[in-house]
Amino acid sequence: MFEQIVVNGLVLSGGYALVAVGLTLTFGVMRMVNFAEGQSVMIGAFVAYTAVPYVGYVGAIAAAMAVNAGLGVILERTAFRPFRGVELNGLIASMGMSIILVNLAELVWGTTPRPFETIYNETSITLGTVGISVQRLLCVAASAALLLGLWWLVQYTSLGRKFRAVSEDHETASAMGIDVNQVSRLALVIGSMMAAAAGALAGPVNMIAPDMGRTEMLNAFAAIILGGFGNVNGTILGALLIGMIQSFAAVYISNAYSTSIAFGLLVLTLIFFPRGLVPERVDENV
Repeated sequence: MFEQIVVNGLVLSGGYALVAVGLTLTFGVMRMVNFAEGQSVMIGAFVAYTAVPYVGYVGAIAAAMAVNAGLGVILERTAFRPFRGVELNGLIASMGMSIILVNLAELVWGTTPRPFETIYNETSITLGTVGISVQRLLCVAASAALLLGLWWLVQYTSLGRKFRAVSEDHETASAMGIDVNQVSRLALVIGSMMAAAAGALAGPVNMIAPDMGRTEMLNAFAAIILGGFGNVNGTILGALLIGMIQSFAAVYISNAYSTSIAFGLLVLTLIFFPRGLVPERVDENV
């Protein structure tokens, strides 16, 4: 039982972390919040669901990330670049895009929640005395690999240095020859791809529906706030805590109240740590 609870918590945490890190990257580079990130999770899940019969599950994840890369380009050009420097307008524009994406998904896939079956759901591995589906273990491993890959990209590549430069000062970065528009677009594209991976990985564990992104977005924001807004390491820690709390609360208290319990503990934590568990530092925004 304990092993199952831990794996379930890691599955939740991995999805929340992928979405939250994407939000943190976008905010760090653009200083704007992408409220359509949750809907990017939903689009990723549905694209993978549609592609599985044709390209297999691994190919479906790649297809979902590719589609969301294009979605990131569209979002940057329509909802963010025109409003750079006017954060409120950008915020409203991204909220509008999130509503549009939900409506498009309802038109294409309908409003009824549906199961997302893969071959990995049918196979289990015994850990201790409990059998755990390979799909859940794949979620944990793939989420960890993607987060590690993003960390390496930001820390050790020229693109990562550009991300950090733009995050620190747009005007100075532009004066040094960095294409701020291109860097901002790439940040949003990577964030959207992370969200697509979260949807494609977690979709087979849960039901998928056009409104599924709202829950993912809410929990990702909670992870960001708990970890310290703008801090990548803190964001991952916050996602881990929230996922684990929800998993244990669902078993030992009630599944109906697991989310409320997690957010109640979030409020209590912020009373004593108003800036989050790992306060923001400017050089850690990306």
